[in-house]
Amino acid sequence: MTEELRESEMIYLLKKINISLEICLEKRLKGSGMSGTQVYFLVYILRHHPKGTYITEMCRETGLSKATLSVLVKKMREKGYLCFVEEPEDIRKKKVIPTEKLLNEGAEFMQKTQQMEDEICSALDSAERLELWELEHKILTRLGREQRQETDKTDNKCEEKDRQEVTA
Repeated sequence: MTEELRESEMIYLLKKINISLEICLEKRLKGSGMSGTQVYFLVYILRHHPKGTYITEMCRETGLSKATLSVLVKKMREKGYLCFVEEPEDIRKKKVIPTEKLLNEGAEFMQKTQQMEDEICSALDSAERLELWELEHKILTRLGREQRQETDKTDNKCEEKDRQEVTA
């Protein structure tokens, strides 16, 4: 097997795992009307920020773009799971906080997610879990670097276009 083919197969397997995890979580929460990604996002907030947080903080923690997180937050606000609270010192700064609906239904989300995580991770011993975590972290770091470079290129193109419009 060539190295290029192995890389392609590895990326395919990562994507397949991601899709399988999402489907598994959706099956466990049948009737919730949410995707596995949406549920996992809410579980992330309940686990790490039960009193609320800011989108920019979640961007740093997760490596996801502000646009991606904004879309998730918007969808979860529409479903009544999250809301915004304005900061008194700066009304432009809004804290994302769980609603009563999320706090009431969150225990079920957490339980179903934990069951899924336990079942999946039971296939690995502790050394394999650590190795997988390190490899995942390494890949995510690389992806984050590439995303920042892409964002920088886009920002530079926009700045150049603005300069051309000003000088025209």
